[in-house]
Amino acid sequence: MLLFLLLLPSLVLARVRKPAVDEPQTVADLLDGLSLPSPSLWYQGMPFIFLNDRVGLSMTAELPAEAPDTTNMRGTRWLYDSMVSEEDWMGQQLLQLRFISPQGHAYRYSTGRPMSAMTDTTYHPSLAIMYPEELIRQTDSLLRARTFYILYNDDRIFYPADSLPGVKAHQKFVPVSIDSVSFGIETAPLRVAFTQGDEHGYFLASLPGSRQNATSTPLTRYLSMTDPYDQHPDITPEVWAKIQYSQVQLDMTSEEVRLSWGRPSRVERGAARNGVVEYWYYSNNRILQFWDGRLTKIGIL
Repeated sequence: MLLFLLLLPSLVLARVRKPAVDEPQTVADLLDGLSLPSPSLWYQGMPFIFLNDRVGLSMTAELPAEAPDTTNMRGTRWLYDSMVSEEDWMGQQLLQLRFISPQGHAYRYSTGRPMSAMTDTTYHPSLAIMYPEELIRQTDSLLRARTFYILYNDDRIFYPADSLPGVKAHQKFVPVSIDSVSFGIETAPLRVAFTQGDEHGYFLASLPGSRQNATSTPLTRYLSMTDPYDQHPDITPEVWAKIQYSQVQLDMTSEEVRLSWGRPSRVERGAARNGVVEYWYYSNNRILQFWDGRLTKIGIL
């Protein structure tokens, strides 16, 4: 009986203790579940952010005489209203998506799809000028104030303080803190602002798996939750310092060059008496020669 009384507190604690929740290990894990919803899941009054500067030909005003030729529309808030049908020249009923502009005017987007698409949960219209406001908020909530390792220092990363475009003065594979996620542009709906040391930067991206609505680089290719250096313990600190500034030097391995310059646009391989030779072609007519996996020549075509 005494033994039971001594064990009782630990037994009670064991019963109320909550199971451990697995922490996400990758950016893909962190963003898992975030995706652009199908119109069949939209609701009346659902807010969207307009990503273009002006209302273009893809949106048709219901009352053209009253609807203004609006400009400076990027970042404005539109409300989804309903699904409506239009009849094409063959008498087929096609699906249209109806939105209300900030001025209160009704616009329609013609999907070109039959009305049966209104119940299709796998259908995603190519409506790039609109992006759900809630999706931006959810992404911001997941990324804001977290620390990640940034994987690029090329022209996809913008540092407003830079005065010399094209000069890679900032390191990649270093920790950055996410300041905010807001709306971007048509081809890249998310603008991610971050702090790197004492400098600020941003990049434009899309959610993973959303290339049917965006042509930009997905978030999962910009950020890593783990230190890339830990994944390559055989690389010396001296070579890693070159890689962080997207520099190459003779005798680098092909993996080290790939980390520094990225994947080449074209590779040519051949056999020689002394081993295997490869030529890697990059933009701006840059070419690299490798012998048995080691960089032996850096040239310009």
